[in-house]
Amino acid sequence: MKIGQRLEAFGVYALEAAFRLFSWEAAQSVGAAVGGSLRRVNARRWKITLDNLAAAFPEKSPAQREAIALQAWRNAGRIAAEFVKSRHMSPEDLARVIIYENLEKVDALLKEKKGIIFNIGHMGNWEMAGIDFTARGYPLGVVGRVMKNPAIDGWVRSTRSRFGAAVFPHRSPFFPAVKWLKRNGIVAVLIDHSIHEGGIFVPFFGRPAVTSPLSALLAVKAGCPIISVRVQRHGPGFKIRFEGPLRHDPAADPDREVERLTAEMTKALEGFVRERPGEWLWGHNRWKRKPEAVALGPRA
Repeated sequence: MKIGQRLEAFGVYALEAAFRLFSWEAAQSVGAAVGGSLRRVNARRWKITLDNLAAAFPEKSPAQREAIALQAWRNAGRIAAEFVKSRHMSPEDLARVIIYENLEKVDALLKEKKGIIFNIGHMGNWEMAGIDFTARGYPLGVVGRVMKNPAIDGWVRSTRSRFGAAVFPHRSPFFPAVKWLKRNGIVAVLIDHSIHEGGIFVPFFGRPAVTSPLSALLAVKAGCPIISVRVQRHGPGFKIRFEGPLRHDPAADPDREVERLTAEMTKALEGFVRERPGEWLWGHNRWKRKPEAVALGPRA
């Protein structure tokens, strides 16, 4: 590890030690304050946030969009603080801040013995949803990005998996996820952020957005249903709702089905974001890649 990476890791460990002294609500308040203040430090990302909101909600005033942007940045700070705090929460602690709606949908689909795909976005706090879900005994596997800093990557993986979740590296998740599904597991994939290579373009807030087809490919390959998961803040905790299922048509052309399912999943996530726009990560450059550029290919 490089010196810079060691310093980064030390900072994370120090933050964890400090947050052990805070209550759940105090940690949330600190995270929100820090997240909101970072807009003054990262002007470029703040501009991306406002530009994305202007394109998504042209009917809203600049003041309204700026208020949503601030909510989103404060929410991002809360997410980080809650993730750190979760490392020292028991299943009973988690159950006190997370409630479910339509959980019986998941239970019924697991009886089919085909596995389930969770279509989930960067809403509310998706990390807390996964941690609590495995703490309740559900066989969840998640696709996670590998961090460049190995110490922080290990810290994040151990946080996500401490109640038994499987973590599939984002660079090669397909075959491990298929095996997990065939054991009647659940695989959660976040498809609402841009990817650097590949993908297909589907509408998202009226604009074509390149989207990972992984969830749809898994559904077609394994023949499993898809459930869309809405994670919203509810007081100091969260309310998680399951909607669907969405199923693939085994008689249809597989490539067409992948496109259709990806579009349907993205539409569901857009609906969740429209309900609570201040709980999504608008600072991500979701529409960076353009269909025209992909069609033209790299310049000589």
